[in-house]
Amino acid sequence: MDLHPHVMTASTEAGTGTRFWIFPQPPFIPGYEQPDRVWLSILPNEIFPGPSDARMYVADPLYSKQPYGYSRLPPFNGISRPPVHAGPDGHFDSLDPLSRPYLGVHAYACIHRVLEIWQSYLGHRVQWFFDATFPRLEIIPLVEWDNAQAGYGFLELGRSDVGGTPRPYALNFDAIAHEVGHLIIFSEIGVPVGASRESEFFPFSEGFSDCVSLISFLSFDSAVDRLLRRTKGDLLLYNELNRFAETSPETQIRLATNFRRMSEVTRDPHDRALPFVGAVFDTIVELYHRNLVANGSAERRLLDVDLRHLTLNEFDRFRELTAQSFRTKPLYFQLALEKARDDVGRALAISLKKLDARTLTFNQAAGSILDAADGAVAEAFRASFAWREISY
Repeated sequence: MDLHPHVMTASTEAGTGTRFWIFPQPPFIPGYEQPDRVWLSILPNEIFPGPSDARMYVADPLYSKQPYGYSRLPPFNGISRPPVHAGPDGHFDSLDPLSRPYLGVHAYACIHRVLEIWQSYLGHRVQWFFDATFPRLEIIPLVEWDNAQAGYGFLELGRSDVGGTPRPYALNFDAIAHEVGHLIIFSEIGVPVGASRESEFFPFSEGFSDCVSLISFLSFDSAVDRLLRRTKGDLLLYNELNRFAETSPETQIRLATNFRRMSEVTRDPHDRALPFVGAVFDTIVELYHRNLVANGSAERRLLDVDLRHLTLNEFDRFRELTAQSFRTKPLYFQLALEKARDDVGRALAISLKKLDARTLTFNQAAGSILDAADGAVAEAFRASFAWREISY
């Protein structure tokens, strides 16, 4: 594979971690055919063949495996494929990222990446909720199943089939980040044992995990740069930021840009999560606009635009407000978006400290987020929650 990727770094400096290839979006998405080289903070001498380490390990079944369930839990005891080894330099970026053995390596790298991002927001290490039974997370990179799931001691990934072409979720950063979001929720606020399907914990977990995916995607410098250039700074355009778990360039499972309110949702947990996800996305965009005005990249009248009630003419005028400025100040747009990302991510993470899985409601979550935010961030969240009919 001829690789000429955008190079980016994580929270570590070159030489103090381990290099991997990660696809910010699946490689069949136009513009994302080649991966990013990413530094993870874990050191080469802390990673063993598999890859595996003190927190997680890859178990790649040689033959078809049934998904885990209530009666089936780790560890996987079947025949596994040979463990993948690092290159001679101790890094994993000398391997072909589109090879079959790399599926487990990519899933492993993505999980570490998401954990690094959200542990930074949380201010502490995520302690697995299952660690009394299993000290390490088991990663299954491919099962014969059109889904992905994370549960008690495991994260496993199936594949979709689009027009006869298999699309493994192990190469889908969004899908992996979403499942890590569930693990973070379970580990930080607990698991509601015996909760009914009417409990708001389940839709909240889906919504929060979508937000983990969205914000984690925005941690890739190359992806942010590509996103802004494609949209000329207008995040309301239909783009990769507001898609989740894509299975082709034309289809996607969930959308962050939606106009659902709590009075309009069904009982389905994913549908009930949409107002919350939409409120978080609206808040990111609102703060992004405020940051653009604050750094002189946009006129004050940008903040007078009602994002939820745009007519076609207003949308065209709105697009003109950003496009011309973006051509001359692209770096300012990136900085504005990154600040909005971090302000929202930090508030979401800190809010978990006050939540309890047994009693959780969207109203409580909104109140906790507002308590964790301040100033313009809290103001933007408050307006977004109010419009979505999420009380606090």
